[in-house]
Amino acid sequence: MPTFHETRLTEKRSGRTGGPDPSGRTPFERDRDRILYSAPFRRLAGVTQVSAVREKHLLHNRLTHSLKVAQIGRRIAQRLVNQNEGAWDAGLDQENYKDFPDIVEAAGLAHDIGHPPFGHTVEDVLGNKMREFEGFEGNAQSFRVVTKLAVLDGVNWGGLDLTRATLNAILKYPRDLDQAKHEIRIDQKPAPWTDRRFGDKWGFYWSEKEHFDHARELRSGAYQDDADGQKRSAAATLMDWADDVSYAVHDLYDYFSSGLIPLHELRSTPDHVEFFEYVKNGIGVRYEDRYFSLDEFKRAYSDLLPCMPRRKWTGSYQDRHDLDHMIHALITDFNSAARPLGTSEIEVDIGSQYRAEVLKQLTHFYVIDRPGLRLVQEGQKEIIRQLFEVLMTIFAPSDSGAPPLLRDIYANMKAHEEREAYRRVNDEERRARAVCDYIFLLTEDQAINLFECLKGVGVSQGSIFGAWFG
Repeated sequence: MPTFHETRLTEKRSGRTGGPDPSGRTPFERDRDRILYSAPFRRLAGVTQVSAVREKHLLHNRLTHSLKVAQIGRRIAQRLVNQNEGAWDAGLDQENYKDFPDIVEAAGLAHDIGHPPFGHTVEDVLGNKMREFEGFEGNAQSFRVVTKLAVLDGVNWGGLDLTRATLNAILKYPRDLDQAKHEIRIDQKPAPWTDRRFGDKWGFYWSEKEHFDHARELRSGAYQDDADGQKRSAAATLMDWADDVSYAVHDLYDYFSSGLIPLHELRSTPDHVEFFEYVKNGIGVRYEDRYFSLDEFKRAYSDLLPCMPRRKWTGSYQDRHDLDHMIHALITDFNSAARPLGTSEIEVDIGSQYRAEVLKQLTHFYVIDRPGLRLVQEGQKEIIRQLFEVLMTIFAPSDSGAPPLLRDIYANMKAHEEREAYRRVNDEERRARAVCDYIFLLTEDQAINLFECLKGVGVSQGSIFGAWFG
């Protein structure tokens, strides 16, 4: 049985690394540091945010994005704590109420830690390869990283042994694959897309169910498995909003300054017909049963026009000043949008959510759905598809020629399953999950290099010390 060193429910860990800290850090400060110093977090510097990390322009990658999500989330959490003490507790014990900013910051750092090389682009590839074995989901992979795959001194079987409150904050989608097949309903109606307490995706694999149950235990000690049990914690809600804010604002910065999003032209197109049609056929269809209003979206677009740059980006000091001024104004607006709901939850102003969605859709319209990026993404998908197939072919548990890390992942997986009495369908599923875990732990350069080695591409220029070797 686990030994719990902390006495408060929110501070409990499932392992044995929660003793008194020599430096006097709180349990949640220790969580933050464990995530920050982990190898899976560091590898995010080599993982795409939107465009490839090799681009010549200075663009955000998953690491810089995660740092900013953590900072935005922390600042909002601090404001809520300072303004609402006594009337609102963020769903924490009163003793831990002021730790809320640390919990949100830790969740922000970890929220993308499960993204594979090339980000969202290849999630469908891994999902298809794992279709018979529960699939692949970046958020579920993040939870698997912090509970199983990351390495921490003192935890022999893997994982960062985070507190219950931090694990719950990382669970942006606190439900499994089967639950995600059904929409969440409130009073027999679909939850509005602006209700940040719920999400559409799923956030854990069945192999991590024990850790999920530990994370979701309530202050009463009870566990909910009904629709209300799929509700995010206040910290997860705030982390999710900080993620949207960072995505909306900083990607806009990247692609205006690189010449792809003509923000300076938007003032002259208050009725952007082509853009609005794109939105109508995209998120308008996706959210049509969840109260999305195209008219409200158009109003939000109009509200944003006055703060848009007036001239084309040239890289001058004035351009940088004007763009920084716009970003500051947007983040200030979005940070003030989060407010307490009831005694322990969070809601986000609906108008602010529409404005954030406008900015996100501008990036989709001008960048993500560009033919050039789509072509590059097809190549990235093919790299991951072939990597998975080749590794499955050559990997056998006793094969000394397989990468050591892959063999370790497989061996640790078996140890986890024996300890937790978890049974997989067969050994093929175990090998497939191990290969999936291994691919995910690569940076994009490592994935490309390993692909070249396995496929015999560029071998004459290669080295026994491949980029994937470490």
